[in-house]
Amino acid sequence: MQGNLLSISGGPNLKSLRRLKRKSHFLLNKPSVSIRCNHIYFSASSFEKMDINKYKNVGFSMADGVEIEEALRLYIVPNNEEESDINCPININKSRSQFNVASTTTIVNQIPRLRMLLVKKRNERRIFLQFDEVLKLWYIPLVPQFEYRSKDFKNLGDAKGIYRLIFKGDIQYIGETNNIARRVHEHLKQQEIKFDEVQYSILNNVKDDERKSWESFHLDKYVEETGLLPPHNRVRGRSN
Repeated sequence: MQGNLLSISGGPNLKSLRRLKRKSHFLLNKPSVSIRCNHIYFSASSFEKMDINKYKNVGFSMADGVEIEEALRLYIVPNNEEESDINCPININKSRSQFNVASTTTIVNQIPRLRMLLVKKRNERRIFLQFDEVLKLWYIPLVPQFEYRSKDFKNLGDAKGIYRLIFKGDIQYIGETNNIARRVHEHLKQQEIKFDEVQYSILNNVKDDERKSWESFHLDKYVEETGLLPPHNRVRGRSN
């Protein structure tokens, strides 16, 4: 009788085994949230790290002086104040291991970068939380999602930001600029890229290097998903 299946002649050895990754964000140790239509669901690790048993409600806050469409952080502020138009109720599951925050529909709808997630695949609606060491608060990173879409190239505005050029639904180019209207006009004049739509995120309140980092972030994401750069991007970053 064999005592160990791995010792069978011709079987694998320990060095040849490939360990599988867990798929669900809710099984990972890092806190995460999942954005739904009228709730924000928090993972089990969020429940533990935020010590949510102590609180009844959650308020959501942004840095003062930053426009909602440009905010990069949505702070989560657990509290025991009364439920109100600036507080959302906490619902804890029966096993007291996970929770959700209800009545968040109007909060999500105010934030274009969150609202964009509602039309994406379920796994893309999950976001890993970050911790602000100064404020001692967890926050939801608001990743620029090219949340603004336009086929009217004459009225884009002169905001700084990242953008992508689309033709018949396909991404042709991803770039960054300190003036979206001017840059799109340059593309039209050069006639090197055929496009029928511009999608963009406004980033007036970040430094140039950070704006370029977001451009690289989306180029890397595109390569990860397709194996190639967009047709008119020559490098992983601004090329002209």
